[in-house]
Amino acid sequence: MDFRLHLLKAQRNESFLFDFLMKNVKDCPDWVSVVAFYSALHFVEAFLNKNHGLHFEYHEDRHSYMSNHLAEIFNAYHHLYDLGYAARYESIKDSPTYDEAISAVKFELAEIKEYVMSRI
Repeated sequence: MDFRLHLLKAQRNESFLFDFLMKNVKDCPDWVSVVAFYSALHFVEAFLNKNHGLHFEYHEDRHSYMSNHLAEIFNAYHHLYDLGYAARYESIKDSPTYDEAISAVKFELAEIKEYVMSRI
């Protein structure tokens, strides 16, 4: 996939996140976390495609590459992955909290977006 399509998807996800979900974050911190993760995923995929000609179909392969080659943002990315995973597959008591969702957007997603956008 062309890097511009990943970038467009990242930006569309981010727009949905800020235009709708963040207005209701107290009611749906789990969905804020999921959309923040998928925004980050597409920012990373845009960077990998544009700068390295890479595309990863599986999370595990992307994680492995990032841990070795994108250590600067891997921890932020993996934290978003963990929150998104918990939101999708764990019980409501194990889902991300309001504070975790806010932090994910303000810090981890912002860090990944800044890294990618300054390099593509």
